[in-house]
Amino acid sequence: FDAPLNLMFEVWTDPKHLGHWTGPAGSKINYIRADIKPGGSVFYCMTGVGDTKMYGKANYLEIVKPHRIVYTQAFCDENEKITRHPMAPTWPEVMKTSISLEAEGPDKTRVTLKWEVVGEATPVERETFNKAKAGMSQGWGGSFDKLEEYLANL
Repeated sequence: FDAPLNLMFEVWTDPKHLGHWTGPAGSKINYIRADIKPGGSVFYCMTGVGDTKMYGKANYLEIVKPHRIVYTQAFCDENEKITRHPMAPTWPEVMKTSISLEAEGPDKTRVTLKWEVVGEATPVERETFNKAKAGMSQGWGGSFDKLEEYLANL
């Protein structure tokens, strides 16, 4: 990305930035609550994917400024009760996202993202997740396209 490391860290951890670029192309994420720190959490609603409102929450496990952010994520209802993916009943309950940020020059940052199943997922849930990797790459790619545009306008 064409952005300095500290700015990239800020757009991943400051709630004022998140709603501008997170979510796949064609979607909008409204952060209802955001407390981004180790032990903190966010609660959000994503719209624009079909006619569905999808709620989710993330719990932050690790934040090492400006290089690392780790959180777990789960779908939930509007009351923050954990649910399954509204369009994939065999989707795993909890995923873990690990983001590494590395400077590649004064105004360039490499973002490396790892998304994985954690917790007591069944073999069917793990298989559902693994078979959906192409779609997840497309979804994250849409977010990254939005991030690139957002950074250019900051």
